[in-house]
Amino acid sequence: MAREREERIAENESLFRAANERVADWEERDREHAAGLYFCECADPRCNEKVRLRPGDYERIRRDSDRFFVIPGHEVPDVETVVERHDDWAVVVKAPGVQDIVERTDPRRDGD
Repeated sequence: MAREREERIAENESLFRAANERVADWEERDREHAAGLYFCECADPRCNEKVRLRPGDYERIRRDSDRFFVIPGHEVPDVETVVERHDDWAVVVKAPGVQDIVERTDPRRDGD
């Protein structure tokens, strides 16, 4: 049962990540300078809060399939670990038990 919950949380967060990848691809976005608004990548599928990130921060977080950014307080401590805190956002790392899900659902991975 715990594994199913962890998987569901990872899948929910991965959906937000995929949406953010589409936002990041918008041509009209000034990729070098302007901070962008992205969906909070928390486990709550009803969350509609936004995180303001600079392009460098967004790209740094996206380098690792197991990292997601969330609004502070949206962490799920028993299935993810906060590895970075800022005033308006935090970075969480998913538990190793769901590594297959976060890698498989990462839009930047091509099934390797």
